[in-house]
Formats: sequence, C-alpha cells, structure tokens
Amino acid sequence: MNDDEVMLTALSKERDELHDKLMQVDRIIKKIKSGEYMGYSNGVTLQIEAKEPTVSQRIAFPKTTDTKVIVLKAMDNLAQVVSLRQIQDEYDKLTGNNNGITIRETMRSLNRHKLVLMMKLKTNDRGMFWVKKEWLNNGAVLDEYKPEGFDVLYKPDDLQFI
Repeated sequence: MNDDEVMLTALSKERDELHDKLMQVDRIIKKIKSGEYMGYSNGVTLQIEAKEPTVSQRIAFPKTTDTKVIVLKAMDNLAQVVSLRQIQDEYDKLTGNNNGITIRETMRSLNRHKLVLMMKLKTNDRGMFWVKKEWLNNGAVLDEYKPEGFDVLYKPDDLQFI
C-alpha cells in the first residue's frame, strides 16, 4: 500500500467510528423522546442495540426489465432517505452490474415523473438525498424512512423536496 491508501484507510476507519458514535447519540435521543430512557441516576443502564445491516437479495430480473423498475426496487430495499451512491450500490447488488452502468439519468427521469423527489437544504443549490414520494407527508419525511441521526442533522423547515 502506498501512503495515500494508508491515509484513506485510516480516515475511512475514523469516519466509521464517528458515524457509530453519532448513531449512538441519536438512539439515546429517540429513547428520551419516547420515554423509554429512565436516566442513569436510578441505576438503570441504557443498552444501545446495534442495527444489523440487512443484505438485499439479488433478484433475477428479466433482461427486458426497465431500469426504472429496478431502481425503485433498490429504493424499496433501502427504505430510507438515500444518496445517489447508495441507490447505485443497491442497484449494482440487485442486478450484478459489473459493467459500470450509472443510474443518474434514470433518477432524473423518475424525478421528472414525480416518482422520486430530490431532498435539499433550502440554502443549497445541490440536492443531497433522494426520497420516494410516498415517504413524505405534508412536506416532511415519515419517521420510518429517516436514517439514524436524520432529525439531529436536518430540521424539517430547512428542507425542500423538488
């Protein structure tokens, strides 16, 4: 390994550790809000349960299956607000895509037909995440489609869906 690869590996590990810490904080916040957290003063300890990652099963799609259908299936498998990279990775898992097909134009087409919407901060020009239209209610993401830490990082009033 060269120096760049060593640095990238170390930084990636550090990022993952920080992400895990943020997820633990978010789980504590959710427990406090739901009333499940009793505090440490009475001897009750809070158990942080790590979510087991779900592995999507590859589906044998017929070769004539429209890419849009597979992309929507990938989003259903992920079942949360996701980045284009996450959707691409799930698409690749579902299709065994080894030839570098990108889904960027497919996402734009789905967006034009309002099947998926781009989520962005009102102060930014670029979108950050993608959501399915049915994951929204009154301009806010439904709780079951929010990834861990979402409420900590994003306030509903700061977001727009286009």
